[in-house]
Amino acid sequence: MGDVPVGGGVLVDMPGDGQLLLVRPSEGVVKAFNPACPHQGTTVNPPTGGEITCPTHRSGFDPATGAVRSGPAPKGLTEVAVVVTRTDVVLA
Repeated sequence: MGDVPVGGGVLVDMPGDGQLLLVRPSEGVVKAFNPACPHQGTTVNPPTGGEITCPTHRSGFDPATGAVRSGPAPKGLTEVAVVVTRTDVVLA
């Protein structure tokens, strides 16, 4: 995650498990979310300008918690438990 700036994120492919959205909301903190928007299942975009957004109907989510901030999404993004090592981020 060292190449992901604080406030940024990246979509990663998990073999056999689909995708995860990994975000770095602050220094030393890594969060993982299921990137499917709860509204219609569209894959959300990594955070820019302090918000994760859905490209379909513009729902906005907090990158630190996944909570919905705006738009038609009925709930926030589902957090996925991960463990961060010196070189990897793995499912917990």
